[in-house]
Amino acid sequence: MASLKLNRRALLRGIGGAAIGLPLLECMLDQKAFAQSVIPRRYGIVFAGQSIGGDGWAKDAQQIAGRRYTETGHFIAPLAFGRNYAITTPLQPLMTMKDDYSIVSNLAIPFSMTSTDGADVPPGGAYRDFHGGGASPLLSGMRSTEARFTAEGITSDQVVAGLNRGQTNINSLVYRAQPSWYLSGSDFSGREYMSYTGRRQPIAAQTSPSVAFGSLFRGFMPSGAAERERFLFDQRAKISVLDLIGRKRQRLTSNVGMADKQRLDRHFDELRALELRIQALPPIMTGACQILPDPGMDPPIGGNNAGSGSSEIGTNTGYSEEDTRAKLFADLIHMAMVCDLSRVATLQITCFQSHMNIFNVSTMMGTPIRADQHEVGHNGDDSNRGQLAVSTILKWHASIYAYLMQKLKSTPEGSGNMLDNTVLVFMPEGGHGLQLNDGATANQTHSVENMVLVVGGRAGGLKPGQHIDGARAHPGTALISAMRAAGYTGDTFGEVSGHIDALFT
Repeated sequence: MASLKLNRRALLRGIGGAAIGLPLLECMLDQKAFAQSVIPRRYGIVFAGQSIGGDGWAKDAQQIAGRRYTETGHFIAPLAFGRNYAITTPLQPLMTMKDDYSIVSNLAIPFSMTSTDGADVPPGGAYRDFHGGGASPLLSGMRSTEARFTAEGITSDQVVAGLNRGQTNINSLVYRAQPSWYLSGSDFSGREYMSYTGRRQPIAAQTSPSVAFGSLFRGFMPSGAAERERFLFDQRAKISVLDLIGRKRQRLTSNVGMADKQRLDRHFDELRALELRIQALPPIMTGACQILPDPGMDPPIGGNNAGSGSSEIGTNTGYSEEDTRAKLFADLIHMAMVCDLSRVATLQITCFQSHMNIFNVSTMMGTPIRADQHEVGHNGDDSNRGQLAVSTILKWHASIYAYLMQKLKSTPEGSGNMLDNTVLVFMPEGGHGLQLNDGATANQTHSVENMVLVVGGRAGGLKPGQHIDGARAHPGTALISAMRAAGYTGDTFGEVSGHIDALFT
């Protein structure tokens, strides 16, 4: 019997357009290359639209429930460098994965200390007006010369997407969990973008988990409400995709070797078991490419915030269940990478200068705060301010990052798991230090000093488990390191050069 050769992205298609992905089979591999690297590297960024400290508050100072006190361990960067550091409040969701990521702290974007003229911004530097002035150098490594929310060059995700062009069905996934601006009298004005194909060429993020699901698993993106309803109805009507591909399944299993036949039988058995329990339980990831359960209609979009201070802000406004939306997007990113539909993704949990109402997520994290996300860094509410208040919201963002990290780690791949072949970056918007706008006031949230990036995974020789002193290197050097882990061979990113060797040693 002649041996069957399949492409790694092969789908088994049947009647009604049904299709399922296949697990990694021996007949998909070049056996001569199998001893080398046959598993692709993947790249992702999870973005938090907030800085990491509070205005006028030192790293160890806070007021919670009306009590002011000093206590270390709440600023995201641990006090100790190396491997034996204590987990800080924002990193608590990653407690069980301490050996799966590294923290790079003390990063800084340069800016002119003597001039506010755009012509005097140094290479890779920030224009003297936060938030917009810090966006371009953070996202693209290119200097900003005005307070404009745009990247002046290609972003790191699109650099890596270019390396994989033509090898997957989708070059990159660009998702945003915050669907609305929430501040009356203004709009996003570019704050909603974090992925760019080139200078001032943003990619509009998908904000609908329902549409993202359809685009990934059916190759169809409804444009109107009626079409979306029909699409969701059709998905629910397809009770068993295995029945629809029955004959092709039988033909495939009869033309592969015994080892592959056993893998396929196990794969199909797992899919059948998943179908039987999908109505009652969330899916249990087994490592095989699966069609995820239909997420149904998107959570409702909340209206603009009612008021701004703790005495007047409405706790049921300015929130669109971003926690649920972010986790749905993380589910889609994970399965798209399992199925090798895409190897690159960005998940912008909240936009730059986010005004999302934080009452719901802060309550979830154990410290209810009546404020929007932007204001928690400046004023908090009457009872909750300073470092712990800021870190509570950063902790929520990190919990989404941890959720995706854990899904990758729990998915077997080769002799290890998917996280072994992935680099996943957690990127807060700003730092905590000298105010960018005046270059003089200390302990400010409008700062590009003391910035922190978290680099997770083991792709490309990364050695996670460390707290690394960035020694005021540009955040772009951490991104260059992450890109190199994903297959990039250069050592520049926009106007930034160099990488962080400690991430690999």
